[in-house]
Amino acid sequence: MYKAHLLGATVAVKQATARKKTSGEALLREIRYLRMAGPHPNIVQPYGAFYERGKLHLVMEYARHCLRADRVARQADLILVLAGVTRALVRLHRIGIVHRDLKARNVLVASDNRALLIDFGLACHVTEDSAEWIGRTVGTKKYRPPEMRDGKLAQPATDMYCFGLMIEKLLRQRERGSYESSPRSDTGRAEKRDCRLLHEVASQCTCRDPELRPSAWSLLVRLQRHAGEDIGRCSDQRQRVSLAAASQPSAPAADGWDERSHSNSRRKRRRGGDGDGEADGRRDDGARAGSKSSE
Repeated sequence: MYKAHLLGATVAVKQATARKKTSGEALLREIRYLRMAGPHPNIVQPYGAFYERGKLHLVMEYARHCLRADRVARQADLILVLAGVTRALVRLHRIGIVHRDLKARNVLVASDNRALLIDFGLACHVTEDSAEWIGRTVGTKKYRPPEMRDGKLAQPATDMYCFGLMIEKLLRQRERGSYESSPRSDTGRAEKRDCRLLHEVASQCTCRDPELRPSAWSLLVRLQRHAGEDIGRCSDQRQRVSLAAASQPSAPAADGWDERSHSNSRRKRRRGGDGDGEADGRRDDGARAGSKSSE
């Protein structure tokens, strides 16, 4: 992964790595699924792709924070961040895409607690892809749902299981934080109420029976109501955000994150690339891409 500047805007550039034979295929899949998903405030915005020296590169929007980082997990408004993740899943599942690698490392956090779902190299389309690919065992081993280990085909409930495990991990990170650094929501919601709701959601999502797991839409409604937001997926009037708009300076983070210590670690260093097979230890905490996309 690289951090770069294009037409005055900061962007992320993902390169297919030569260390994995499947890296180029995974990046092509990612481009395909991002194009299918279309512009969305909670899905990373692709700007374009190019070949250089025989290697495929994807140019994407950039965001400085990764949800996996302890400080981000402790200080972000988890209700708003996770509502953004579920909003992205509503879009993906509606058009038949299953992400299959949902975890905190694959969620960026932009300003105003806006989540950005990234890394679609292991995703599949439940009607257009081959049965072999839809039924393949992929992703981080500890995040694989029971039905995947049994060789069953991927389905939206696959992502919901990973979503529940991700919440459990984030809650453990919150609990390890000190009292002084305990988060406060911008709307004055109580932290204990938020955590109690998230524990319930995590328990429901990690049910062994896929049929009993909640849908992304039902969770989005629940999280939006809890946060006092208007219930809705997204505006139907979607537009791509131009690079000129993305280049405008962002407002300071309301929660006081240290921007310097939580950059995406793209300071002209390559971090590896695609994502086929297990994803453990593939990338550094912050090595993620994302820009300013909104609807």
